[in-house]
Amino acid sequence: MAFNRKDDSNKDRTVDNIIMEINRLNELKELKPKIYADEEGYAGKIAKKFSKGRDDSQKLNSNQLRKFFGAIRDIESKEGNWEEIEPQFYLLKPKLAVSVGRKLIPKDFYELMKACMSKVDVGEDEDKLKNFDTLVKFLEAIVAYSKYYNPK
Repeated sequence: MAFNRKDDSNKDRTVDNIIMEINRLNELKELKPKIYADEEGYAGKIAKKFSKGRDDSQKLNSNQLRKFFGAIRDIESKEGNWEEIEPQFYLLKPKLAVSVGRKLIPKDFYELMKACMSKVDVGEDEDKLKNFDTLVKFLEAIVAYSKYYNPK
């Protein structure tokens, strides 16, 4: 029986594998800096993959990445309790979704961020803030490696 399904056997599974690993975590704060911040860690692999997209839809637009990172930093600067920053945190998802819809960021990046974000709002407020801090640092590493792989 044949199916008219797109063959993606040649698809790079880098991001899928990282998403699977993140989904295994209970909370994002369990993601250790060595795992994501090392050049061969998650952030480096993600930046390298999105800098070498086969077409523009697979490349991560550096302006969009910095825009998203800026929104994360704005939330971080509020330094309140989780209840105060939670609304802005959840509004990040629609911002990412519109960027995917406009083909400004790859869908794989959106899926990665959704996986990370699902591990932030877990536990007590103090845990949520620590999880959010890990998200900020992980994204900061992605931005840094993106600049390394795309120095222009």
